[in-house]
Amino acid sequence: MIVIYHCYGGAHSSVVAAAVHLGLLPQDRPPTARELCSIRYFDKQDQSDHGRIRPMGTDAEGHPVFFLGRRNCPGLLERSVREVARHVGVGTDDVRFVDTMPCVNWFMRLGGFTSRVLRLPAVGRPVVIHGTRLAYPCLKRLAARTREGLREKVAPG
Repeated sequence: MIVIYHCYGGAHSSVVAAAVHLGLLPQDRPPTARELCSIRYFDKQDQSDHGRIRPMGTDAEGHPVFFLGRRNCPGLLERSVREVARHVGVGTDDVRFVDTMPCVNWFMRLGGFTSRVLRLPAVGRPVVIHGTRLAYPCLKRLAARTREGLREKVAPG
């Protein structure tokens, strides 16, 4: 099973959810600013990266975990990836898409816009970090539900 976490820009919520899924961030508390900034792609993507599926790693059960920024087109993205999978012989049920946008708050939107679109990370990054820390319980639950769903999917019978 392949997991793809996705959000608007692919720089914050999807990156953090993928990192939580992989155990790269703490489970018992929100991450510090330093921990968030240490995640390889956190607050790094820009508009030219939208639509690119980026690998984050492989989870403990061997599932490849990716993230991407898909702007306002989650349905189109999923349909396109499933079509490519079908054409190359990969089962379309073997791809799990996880939308992280329900966890995104206005701090993340404002900070992400300022940091990534306006290219003012010194101003936007502290705001997006604050928002990400507030959204962390939601992102953590989303990653936990995703991992649990993968276990149920591969469990016999």
